[in-house]
Amino acid sequence: MDLATMIGTAGIIALMVVGMASGEVSRVFLNLHGLLIVFGGTAAAMLVNTPMQYVRETLIAMASLFRRDPYDNAQEVVPLITRLAEMVQRNGLGSLRNADPNVAGGFLAAAATTALEYNNPEFVRHTLETEVNNGVDRANEVINVIRTAGVVSPMFGLIGTLLGIIQVLKNIANPDMVGSSMAIAITSAFYGIMFANLVCIPVAGKLRMRLWEQIKMKAMVIEGVIGMMQGTVPLVLERKLMAFK
Repeated sequence: MDLATMIGTAGIIALMVVGMASGEVSRVFLNLHGLLIVFGGTAAAMLVNTPMQYVRETLIAMASLFRRDPYDNAQEVVPLITRLAEMVQRNGLGSLRNADPNVAGGFLAAAATTALEYNNPEFVRHTLETEVNNGVDRANEVINVIRTAGVVSPMFGLIGTLLGIIQVLKNIANPDMVGSSMAIAITSAFYGIMFANLVCIPVAGKLRMRLWEQIKMKAMVIEGVIGMMQGTVPLVLERKLMAFK
């Protein structure tokens, strides 16, 4: 469980609850007109803009924010790689079969398997780095989907506001209707701005930070596995990996 995400989400919910309980956020903010235009319009625009496979990956990535990041424990991984290097030094590359499948989100075991299959340091490095780069490209596309939603949603909020203002002008001769119609118009912009700043921008930022941690962790694993293949002394390899922390 990611504590920061849980606390942030709880804080947003608490602010809304306190606002409604104190009367500062009243029923006037519950505007079906604005909800349909902002959230419906944003969803439709994103479906047109984004291939379905990236829509699915985006939803999965957003849900993953509530789980612990498997790539944030570099300090714990260095000793594990060092111990594996010591086993390789004593017993040969076959010891890579003992790589823990839970380390670095399973990447250490995958890298060890690649090393055993090909036994060519340069080829293994190229293969693993290509895999990492492709994964980074896909992750950046997912982040861009969320960023695009953060740009689009305020625009739909503005569209909802303009439509609401049109209703205000239609009822300009009826003073009793002007106030409520204007309130409904402004809430559309409220929805768009709040969705962009409380959901899209923070989520994209957290995913970007997690991606950076993932890149750093996988780069460290690659250096560790290549070092084992090249016969690097475990103590020297450990010091080299410490630079990735």
